[in-house]
Amino acid sequence: MKSIQTTLLLFLLGIAAFGQGHLPKTMTEFEKTIYEDYLQNLESEEKSTQPPAVPPRTPAEFEEAGGLIVTWQAYSTELREIVRHAKLRVPVYIISNNPSSVQSFLNQGGVSMDNVTIVQLNSNSVWVRDYGPQSIYLNGTDELAFVDWVYNRPRPADNMIPVNMSNYLDIPVFQMTNNPNRLIATGGNFMTDGHGAAFSSKLILTENASLTETQIDNIMYSFKGIDRYIKMNELPYDLISHLDMHMKLLDEETLLVAEFPSGVSDGPHIEYNLNYLLTNHPTCYDREYQVVRIPMVPSPSGNYPPNAHYRTFTNSIIINDLVLVPNYYNSALNQQALQIYQQAMPGYEILGIDMDNVISASGAIHCITREIAATDPIFISHATIREIDNYYQNYQVEATIKNVTGLTSASVFYRTGTQGEFSEIEMTQNGDKYSAQIPAQVCNATVQYYISATNPNKTITKPFPGASGPWTFELGGEAVNFNASQTVAGLEEEITFHYLGCLETDDFSEAVWNFGEGANPETASGIEDITVVYNTPGHKTVTLSIDGEELVRDAYILITEAQTYQLTISVAGEGQTLPAPGVYSYEEGSEITLSAQPATGWKFEEWQITSGEVMNYDQAEIDVTMNTNMIAKAVFSESTTSVSDWQNQFVFDIFPNPAQNRFNLVMTPTTGPVSIEVFSITGQRVYHDTVLAEYWDQQFTVDMSNESKGLYFVKVSWDTGSKTRKVVMQ
Repeated sequence: MKSIQTTLLLFLLGIAAFGQGHLPKTMTEFEKTIYEDYLQNLESEEKSTQPPAVPPRTPAEFEEAGGLIVTWQAYSTELREIVRHAKLRVPVYIISNNPSSVQSFLNQGGVSMDNVTIVQLNSNSVWVRDYGPQSIYLNGTDELAFVDWVYNRPRPADNMIPVNMSNYLDIPVFQMTNNPNRLIATGGNFMTDGHGAAFSSKLILTENASLTETQIDNIMYSFKGIDRYIKMNELPYDLISHLDMHMKLLDEETLLVAEFPSGVSDGPHIEYNLNYLLTNHPTCYDREYQVVRIPMVPSPSGNYPPNAHYRTFTNSIIINDLVLVPNYYNSALNQQALQIYQQAMPGYEILGIDMDNVISASGAIHCITREIAATDPIFISHATIREIDNYYQNYQVEATIKNVTGLTSASVFYRTGTQGEFSEIEMTQNGDKYSAQIPAQVCNATVQYYISATNPNKTITKPFPGASGPWTFELGGEAVNFNASQTVAGLEEEITFHYLGCLETDDFSEAVWNFGEGANPETASGIEDITVVYNTPGHKTVTLSIDGEELVRDAYILITEAQTYQLTISVAGEGQTLPAPGVYSYEEGSEITLSAQPATGWKFEEWQITSGEVMNYDQAEIDVTMNTNMIAKAVFSESTTSVSDWQNQFVFDIFPNPAQNRFNLVMTPTTGPVSIEVFSITGQRVYHDTVLAEYWDQQFTVDMSNESKGLYFVKVSWDTGSKTRKVVMQ
């Protein structure tokens, strides 16, 4: 990749490295003195210093991995534990100039060479995350390639690793090493969601001061396909200013963020950065990130940076369905951290590896590992279902699935609850878009699901653990809900109560009704329809309790001593009415406004009012007085005109009227806001609200519980006019 032309510089660097032992992640004092000369004398091997022909895609760490690189320069015990677990998932490549010594040490610790390859190369330090090759996929082919940058340390052997591994694995490499595309960077200060968004601290700006931010963004787009580069403030006490020391993407929409005690160390700066990120940058699915917090570890004496090492749990590595998490001396916090990971990543194997020796050099597991992305990847992108309100409808699952080889199948697997077998639904394909519908389930249920895609060579699931770690969402729906056939009735007049909740008889142990004073029956059980009559007047409070969950409708039923009559409304043809078709009870003498609106392609013909004799009215809006039982039918006929003049009329209705404490409004749907005002008989406005009437029979409740009894005027105003009606509060 690169070479230093000044022999003296190489000699001095070698002496310095030898004299200081293991090179830390930070720059040594000697390295600081030679860094600028090093950069000036750095020349590329010119393997490929031009960007790919088409901007590539940089995969996320949580995507399918095909290998892992470590450099055997220091911390051999910790590296052996990483190799022990990682080789069970992917091939592990160990860079060392002494293969026999490495193999002997592995074997002594019970780690075989199965799936392990020692690549004999020179290196300067163990921090392969920062200088190792970054995987990319060439756009249009998904061919695996590497990208390289200028490592921000004067360590020439480390700087050669990307090209050397490119040669060894026969994977092309694109180098951001020569002007105008020269970029100084580190892998520990870069994370991506696999969808073109990337995150770094502003160290990327500081170390490339000769470039504008736009130039940096353009280089990242050309070489990595990053079209949304999010940069956050550096933290004062993180000596290396690397993002992986306090933040990690667990998936496209989940951020793991380190947390200090309030006001301590870098805590306020992390909170500022997190707030900036959440406020200004949505996920790739245009939603807010879900944030998981994980504690920082103090020193044994209780100190935090700058008076302690940066003991962080975010510096982990994800290798397919395995997560290796740094652990420290504090066993209680270690256990808490592993539980946080397990809860955030169900089904993954979460393992802790002691990093107390490594963290003193400002690094941990992520810093000493570098994943290689898989060849022939099956890319699955899916915005997970977070919550469902309409539990009674099927649940749409949509995904983008891409694979150059070609898929043979794609399915959604789902189940209700957290145990039991999964059911499979084959997804429907439209290009690289796939969809399926999970059948509707009972309300308040838990649904788990995952996506599986297969090509001739393999099957990939998302989330990666598949059935052992599916996505979960909770269904909405009200378990306790009811209504009544009428809310205003006379003495001994039948009222039927209907259960509207989402439970079935087998879903609960006990359902108890209380219909209030004067009811017959006063109580009942079950969720079947129940008919009740009242022998005393007044407002009645009705309660339904199911297994301890209670719904109380205060003053829900009004029983009047006055004579009441029933108004039955129906429709012939296609159209809507206010009030809606149904049976209503009104006190004798009540004035009711009836209005009709045809459906598209229909026209209003007449109201047919039957009360002993049939009367016909050709106005769409009429008033009737309830002095007897009455049947009102709105008649519509098909029309050759699309919209008639009266179809745009605005109408509204008040019920109950008379009312006590509150009344309801229904009105014609509108495209703009509607103002509701209530005036006393003296003209004083006692109520005002602005609403949107989006559909017929949408009810708006007006609370008058603080007002005195008497006559009031209700004024409803819309963009082109207003109407006023009377209401009596008893």
